[in-house]
Amino acid sequence: MPYPRRLTIYLHERHIPTSLILPISVSDPQAGDTVLPPYSTNPNIPPRPKGSLPLLLLPSSTPGGEPTLIRQSLAIINFIEDVCNEKDGKDGWPKPTYDIYGGPSLLGKAREAELLALADQLTETWNPVRTFGTKATTFPHPIPEAAKEMLKWVYRPLYTIESWWNEENRTFEHLKDGGGGPSVGEIVLYQFLEFVRDCYGVNLIGGSGDEKDVYGRERGGRTLGKIGEFFELFGKRESVRRDPEKSEVASEMVLSAMKNFADGVL
Repeated sequence: MPYPRRLTIYLHERHIPTSLILPISVSDPQAGDTVLPPYSTNPNIPPRPKGSLPLLLLPSSTPGGEPTLIRQSLAIINFIEDVCNEKDGKDGWPKPTYDIYGGPSLLGKAREAELLALADQLTETWNPVRTFGTKATTFPHPIPEAAKEMLKWVYRPLYTIESWWNEENRTFEHLKDGGGGPSVGEIVLYQFLEFVRDCYGVNLIGGSGDEKDVYGRERGGRTLGKIGEFFELFGKRESVRRDPEKSEVASEMVLSAMKNFADGVL
């Protein structure tokens, strides 16, 4: 699942111990959408709450009280990041070594907000592609023409990010060993590119091959070299390694549906 995945990467990057936040694995919706072993047999683990994943469940401070839920991946990341900053290394919470939102400068924060807005948009923009173009859908039949057209809109924010990074000659030393670490926008961008590659078998880094965008304007280039460099370096980080035993890898049944595109989409 793409949205829980970005949260998993964030938790690893911030070195949040499981004694403070324990990720609970849940089965695919097609397989019951329930808590998986060993958590399902733990009496201290509540049943899966209602709502889309991820969900952050905060135990009640009152015995027998109802827990508090925080929904949406970015809201959960914001909450945890605020807790880390407030705790400032106390009570087992890691002290942040850099500003994940692009600070301390106001311009840096604005640039990060730009990136996060487009990166977060990508997963939503992908939905019509998979809905109309693959078997990973509840739609009765594929509409390859619609899926192919929506794929162009997926590339639009990617080419925008590429142009920004080329203009500023962006480097990615912070993603190498000894560097600071990724921003939240970079986590979300990486998560999307990885999701589409690993689950749908589509490598967006190669570019669309079109010389013009969805509005018929010249792109000024068809490759995504800067994004490719970013994706390669991020993919070497410890935080993105998947653990199959924690259900971080989709089942073969789900993957086969995701990778089954109608003719003419790709």
